[in-house]
Amino acid sequence: MPTPPQTPDRGRWFTFREDWTLPVAPEAVLDRLVDLAAYPTWWRQVRSVEQLSSDRARVRARSLLPVPLDLVLVREHEDRQAGRLRVGIEGDLQGYVEVHVAPAPGGCRMVWEQRVLLAKPGVRHLAALPPARWALRANHALMMRSARAGLARPAG
Repeated sequence: MPTPPQTPDRGRWFTFREDWTLPVAPEAVLDRLVDLAAYPTWWRQVRSVEQLSSDRARVRARSLLPVPLDLVLVREHEDRQAGRLRVGIEGDLQGYVEVHVAPAPGGCRMVWEQRVLLAKPGVRHLAALPPARWALRANHALMMRSARAGLARPAG
């Protein structure tokens, strides 16, 4: 089988992995992750959510950098018993997020794996430059810190 061509897209891919212990039940974390409409109430960088269908929603997000993201999240797989969720991402980012939530002492352990291609015009070319990649990664880390805090808070 031939080797796939090396494309300029190579510098625009980002892979993230978070491994958190949260002081809440696994079911509570999954409930929050599945309820997209409520994201702005616990994840401050999520500015708005518009439900497009039972499995699709338009999400607008912005962290510290002045780079708003317009995304469509698509539920691809949900297995509550196994604590697994996979969501496709379309729009300014393209790729997926996979989450696994399992019981752990004092709450749960959540592993978040994300692989996305930066597709937003005007920004995607910057992603190949090391300083810009660093800034985009730092921006993502800030956003995920906020997500962790929101998921760790008791519902209500």
